[in-house]
Amino acid sequence: MPEFEWDRTTMAIVACALAGDSDGAVELLRPLPQRDVCHIAVRLAAMAADALIVAAQDTGGDREEALAHWQQCILQHESEHGAE
Repeated sequence: MPEFEWDRTTMAIVACALAGDSDGAVELLRPLPQRDVCHIAVRLAAMAADALIVAAQDTGGDREEALAHWQQCILQHESEHGAE
């Protein structure tokens, strides 16, 4: 799949997530080979990381603060849902 298609599919998955349509996101990924799904997962992670950094910068923080906040979110999620 060309890079443009990865980006297009990634954006469609984000739109599904914003709409609360996880089934739609799954249907977008289902026909794709594992390699393409991995590329899309990396793109989604990069987009999330950029958003976290921007949010930290908006409150006067930096990349390190974004990372610390994300680590705290992971720990909180694990304590609420149990580490599996």
